[in-house]
Amino acid sequence: MLKNVVDDEIKEPIKVAKFHRIASVIENPFLYCNTEYRLVNWLIKNELLFKINQFTINNEICPVQYNGESVYNEKITKGVLLPLQFQFKKFFENGDNFKEQYTRLNYYKNNQCTSIEHFVQGSLWQQKVSIFSNEKIIFPFFLYMDEFEINNPLGSHATFQSISALYYSFPLSENNSKLSTIFLAALVKHIDIKSFGNDKCLQSLVNEINILENEGIDIKTQDGDFHVHFVLGIVLGDNLGLNSLLEFSKSFSANFFCRFCKASKASTITMLEEDSSLLRNAHNYSDDVASMNFAETGVYQESLLNQVTGFHVTQNFCIDIMHDLFEGVCHYDLCNIIKYYIVTAKLFSLETLNNRKMNFNYGPIEIGNISPPIKMIHLEKKHLKMSAREVMTFVHFFPLMVGDLIPENDEVWNLFLLLIQIIDILLSYTFTDSAISHLKQLISHHNSMYITLFNDTLKPKHHFMIHYPTIITNSGPPRHYWCFRYEGKHKELKMYARSTTSRKNITLTLAKKMQLKFAHSLMVLPDKKIIVNDKHKIQSNYTENINNKLNLTVLQYACYTELMLNGIVYKKDYFLTKNCDKICLFKICEIVLINKPDSNVYVMANEIKLNHFNSHFESFSVDYNEEVVNRNCISNVDEFSGPPINISKISSGQKMIRLKEFY
Repeated sequence: MLKNVVDDEIKEPIKVAKFHRIASVIENPFLYCNTEYRLVNWLIKNELLFKINQFTINNEICPVQYNGESVYNEKITKGVLLPLQFQFKKFFENGDNFKEQYTRLNYYKNNQCTSIEHFVQGSLWQQKVSIFSNEKIIFPFFLYMDEFEINNPLGSHATFQSISALYYSFPLSENNSKLSTIFLAALVKHIDIKSFGNDKCLQSLVNEINILENEGIDIKTQDGDFHVHFVLGIVLGDNLGLNSLLEFSKSFSANFFCRFCKASKASTITMLEEDSSLLRNAHNYSDDVASMNFAETGVYQESLLNQVTGFHVTQNFCIDIMHDLFEGVCHYDLCNIIKYYIVTAKLFSLETLNNRKMNFNYGPIEIGNISPPIKMIHLEKKHLKMSAREVMTFVHFFPLMVGDLIPENDEVWNLFLLLIQIIDILLSYTFTDSAISHLKQLISHHNSMYITLFNDTLKPKHHFMIHYPTIITNSGPPRHYWCFRYEGKHKELKMYARSTTSRKNITLTLAKKMQLKFAHSLMVLPDKKIIVNDKHKIQSNYTENINNKLNLTVLQYACYTELMLNGIVYKKDYFLTKNCDKICLFKICEIVLINKPDSNVYVMANEIKLNHFNSHFESFSVDYNEEVVNRNCISNVDEFSGPPINISKISSGQKMIRLKEFY
């Protein structure tokens, strides 16, 4: 109708033509992206997308199926490499990513503290950057590789379409545990890696990594232009994945299975401490490669990753406590311990344990990590039917579940207490020299007691633990390079795979999906650090206290009963701990959000009386009536030790808390 009016009333051809052009845009606002071809071109034009590199792994003439007949034809095997130089550049030019990471790098570089809280403070990174001049800007990145299944794992096509995904992340990112800060680097079918080897499948990736390190990238920001070199810090993965990628033994029954040392299988089953004379290094590694004797060295061949500038497989100081502990040592220890108390000591039955486990007060924070009942067959096989995160929760609360049934100074119980002390240290955010030394003693003592009490040999995952002190000294806290979040990234690719029925060239399909996701991340605003809901906003009952202690007016802040900060929920009646010469417990009354650009979060809380530390439960005893010893304490949320925890009431009626500073 509007067009007809314009055509009738306006006689000037130029104005009419201009109107029709505007009208066509209004009629078809999505014309620029109404097909995949147009969308991709628009994204490329706006520098949100770059061409994917589909490289050839193998090309041969062989029998193939064509219309139901077997004929000889060309068969090309391909992998997919995403444009890393483009993605690195766009990520650091987006928002304040460069500024935040550069500031954090300088903070750790200039920090004179002797403790280690980040990878860039470790000995390995200091060694890597020593070859560069001080004027150059060097950022680390991690590379992770793992296999995942896109088909039904129990179906007839299981494993045939398994894909090996390589991800990268930046350890200097503020929230590097978020899936949005983990990016896809390459996709290769696992069967192709097995058939053609790492060299053919990963050569293109290695070339790209060398360009990032040797040539660097120009980053344009609001604060100016910077030339940045990106250096591969460590390669992450589970034990099998790393050994396969680095060309060490793919079997942990082999005589030399360890990628860190040359200890034989016979010696590792009783080894309590790391033998520095047996550690692998570039020199003895070269000798092992030259000997071409896998049975006597544990090395298949020279690893392709040694072609990466500044990287050597013997210097890949990386462990994964997710697989080593929560899918390994914890299973061995707990199964032996539980079986001992049920069958040998007969202190409780399996039914009693399961009842206590099922009815235990996990609290709202851990309610999603409750594991299924334990069966005797699980104990016999020394493998609990639990995920790594469920094992983490079970081990944490196990002393509160059954500790009252165990006599004081029980040797087997002392072994379990050693285990949770080791876990608590390993999950710390900061390590001092004394903490690393203490960890070494605990691991040695733990492994010795395991052999003695259960008349059993140490498993490979027990052996890896003796290398932990060395790894931490070189690479910092293990929680910064465990596999939890990287394995969570598989969910995105699996979801995309399920949404398409075709499996032809599936690696390219998935790579395109992830590339579009990356483009979307560049177009949207970064996630908020603080998430609030108006329904949780309240009129403060402590206005005068807040105004006086923070020197604010009522217009400068808002109070909430619940708030999310960096993915952690803080809520009224949750409990927080603070280390002020002693451990103090606080119960949240209100959460105060200051209306400033930095949006500081404060907590109004009451201090609750703690009776004493009970070493038998590895927990603090809380006053039964939760007596308040100090009211209206207001503190910045960063002053507390870790996130909220839960008070648990055990069978004897006592109220206990287990600290979670490591969480």
